[in-house]
Amino acid sequence: MAAKAPPERRWRNRPLVRERDEQRVRWLWRMLAALVAALAPAGTFLLQSNECLQISYSVNTLRDEHEMLVKQERRLRFERARLESLPRIESWAVRKHGLTRPAPEKVVVVSGPATPDEGDLMARAPARAPDATR
Repeated sequence: MAAKAPPERRWRNRPLVRERDEQRVRWLWRMLAALVAALAPAGTFLLQSNECLQISYSVNTLRDEHEMLVKQERRLRFERARLESLPRIESWAVRKHGLTRPAPEKVVVVSGPATPDEGDLMARAPARAPDATR
């Protein structure tokens, strides 16, 4: 028995081309615009919240840095006061340079320059020479 040949097809598979439905396209654009309009406030809120959070982090960082600097300033003031103390300076002078405290009869007190009053300065100011051009 001989095999039968497949029957020839009377149709062809062609891609289906539909007409563009303008009404549906307009509806789709309207829905997209409504969705954007509905989500815009939420997006704006999220952006503002994010910016507020970043500013808050910056403020906290600056506050922490300020506290650290205040503590460091206190430590440095304490260290300065310790280094400027007269007993420490005297012990340093004795230890490093072998200086000793002089006998009381060898101490000479010198008074510092007097601070002149403003009136004294004006009294000592040289007199102006008369203008020869007049």
